[in-house]
Amino acid sequence: MPRQPTVSGIQLENLAACLTPALTVLNELHDSFAPPFILPIANAVTSLINLAQNVKQNAKECTRLLENVHQVIYTIISLHIKSETPGSLPPAMMDQVGTFMKTLHKIYIYIEAQQDRNKFKQLFRYNEMNNILKDCYAQLDQAMQTFEIRTSGAVLEDIAEMKNAAENMHKELLELISNVSETETISGASSH
Repeated sequence: MPRQPTVSGIQLENLAACLTPALTVLNELHDSFAPPFILPIANAVTSLINLAQNVKQNAKECTRLLENVHQVIYTIISLHIKSETPGSLPPAMMDQVGTFMKTLHKIYIYIEAQQDRNKFKQLFRYNEMNNILKDCYAQLDQAMQTFEIRTSGAVLEDIAEMKNAAENMHKELLELISNVSETETISGASSH
C-alpha cells in the first residue's frame, strides 16, 4: 500500500514547484549577463529540488530551510534585475551571494542525509547533522538580514502568487535583456 503524503511532504513538493520557475530565471540571468555565482546557485537549487522529493526524515526542518532558500533566491534575482548595472551587483553584495552559495551546499548535505532511514547511521550522525542544521539556519538568517528580506511566516499560503511573482521577474529580466541588446545595437551602429 502506498504511503500517504504528509503535510511536510506536500509542502516540500509545493516548494519544489515554486523553485522551478526560479531556475528558469537564474539560467536566463546567467546566459544573458553571466554574473558570478548564479550558475552554481542554479545547479545547487536543481539538486535540492531533486533531493526534496525523497526526504524520509526531518521533513519539517527541510521545508523550513527550503522556504528560506526560496525567499533568498527570489531576492537575489530581484537585486540583479533592479541593479544600476543590469545583471551586476556591487562587490560587497556579490560576496554575500557567494556566502549564500556556500550555505546552499551545507543545506544540500543536510537534506541529503535525510534520505536515509537507517536509524543506526542517524544515531551516530545526530550531533553532526544537528550542528549542520544550526549552521544552515544561522547562515540563512544572516542572508535574510543582509538582503533585507521580511518574513511573513507563511511562505506557502499562496502558491499562485509565488508563481506570478516568478513570471513577473522573468518578464522583467526579458525586458532588461531586450533593452540592453537594443542599447548595444544602437551604440554599435553609432560608432561606425
